[in-house]
Amino acid sequence: MLPVLRRLLDDDPTAPRLTWYAGDYASSGERVELSARVLATWVSKTANLLEEEFEVGPGSVVAIDLPTHWRTPVFQLAAWSTGAVVRPGADRSADVLVSSSVEALERNGSVERIAVSLAPLAVGFGAPLPAGVLDYARVVTGYGDTYSPLQTPGPEDPALELPDGSALSHAALPGAAAQAGEGWPVGVRLLTDVAPADVVRGPLAAWARTGSVVVTPDVALLPERVVAAERTTAVLTA
Repeated sequence: MLPVLRRLLDDDPTAPRLTWYAGDYASSGERVELSARVLATWVSKTANLLEEEFEVGPGSVVAIDLPTHWRTPVFQLAAWSTGAVVRPGADRSADVLVSSSVEALERNGSVERIAVSLAPLAVGFGAPLPAGVLDYARVVTGYGDTYSPLQTPGPEDPALELPDGSALSHAALPGAAAQAGEGWPVGVRLLTDVAPADVVRGPLAAWARTGSVVVTPDVALLPERVVAAERTTAVLTA
């Protein structure tokens, strides 16, 4: 298990660690909250899927083409659990593409593909998919609740590709997150709308402080009463 998840579980497995508000929350009321235990279970199931279905491990590239959503850090943490590198966005040169876009899944038919529905309580993608695409919602619950990687990454193996073309290694990822969150109190509750590529200074930084994160596509769209109810202690905007 990733050290960041182990730290959260050891601290308090039932405390909220990832809370999601949809961009249209004011009209839809869509909110999802995951405790450390539930987050770790989703990550384990997803990591088992990646490894068992696509042999993802150290050296594999997982392109994650998902918006700011609660499922996005689940896939990022799952890919890192296997030792793979996360590449934000759609890329046909990746080993596996994870996307919520039918267009992107059709356009990148040369790679292994996973379709992810963003609908609440989804049991399937909800739309026809190109041939050969795995429907995440239909199969993920069948994978194990715990995960042990077949291989562990080396200290220099890349974990996250950055916009400037460089990459953070698996060994450097925890330190980068700790540095990003060093100005926040221990147990911070972070409200953020940073993009998935900014996971290090967003969710990972909050979790490095044994905290929690409230994620939404646009902080400005959240009603003031909601922000007050969440009792956030730090805000990070895109």
